[in-house]
Amino acid sequence: MSVSPELIAFDIDGTLLRSDGSLSPRVRQAVREMKNRGCIIALATGRPWKAVTETLESLGVVDYCVCLNGASVHKGDGKAVKFNSMTETQTRASAQLARRLIPGVGLAADMADGRHVWDEHFTHDFPADFSMTPVRVPDALVALDGPVLTWLLDCKEIAPMKAIELMSPQMPDGTEVRPSGLETPEIVASGVSKGSGLDVIAAMSSIDASKAWVFGDGLNDIEMFLWAGHSVAMKNGHPKVLSIAGDIAPSHDQDGVAVVLERLILD
Repeated sequence: MSVSPELIAFDIDGTLLRSDGSLSPRVRQAVREMKNRGCIIALATGRPWKAVTETLESLGVVDYCVCLNGASVHKGDGKAVKFNSMTETQTRASAQLARRLIPGVGLAADMADGRHVWDEHFTHDFPADFSMTPVRVPDALVALDGPVLTWLLDCKEIAPMKAIELMSPQMPDGTEVRPSGLETPEIVASGVSKGSGLDVIAAMSSIDASKAWVFGDGLNDIEMFLWAGHSVAMKNGHPKVLSIAGDIAPSHDQDGVAVVLERLILD
């Protein structure tokens, strides 16, 4: 067992929540117990802020949220700590590249002011509880009127990982394309990740990364696994995530987060 944590960060989908989107009372209680023991509690998710609030309110003890895979960092009350927007040039050049290389791609912009601007033909596999009201337009790129945190790509004719492979060598300076945790790859400013977001929180809280524990299941969790002193992958996670984890928990449907935290509490 690694050093006792001072900061614990949880991915949401596939980690904290069960397959049906519910938060089990056992997991909720275990997280609250760690908060009672003085830990900073954070959520680290690909979701935008508006789609985090239900989980945050159910837990009742969240200090910080890393949203959009690091593109925004918030306090538990929603107050913004940091936005990592792309420049206007990066925003436009990366979207134009996606349209050139990916046949029929649908674009969706997560704006720094909290709005979501989507191509009319953008479709997605978001969890059912995503509380979002996007603005659908004929051309999201033309409709932009402010800073963009992320582009999501609806790759209708090729696999998401193939799209990432095609785009990566040609990305505009200062941008990257990567898995988002859903079936829609995302474009962000270079270096933005759950790990970079948690580093902001750790610095604000005067906590070293070696004293942080992180829980996750997806490719978008890799950077925070590499950043933290101890990482816990859910048994239902991606093989690459399982291969680098410091510990493997039972699946999210078996309350894996609670199993590990209860063991930590007993130790």
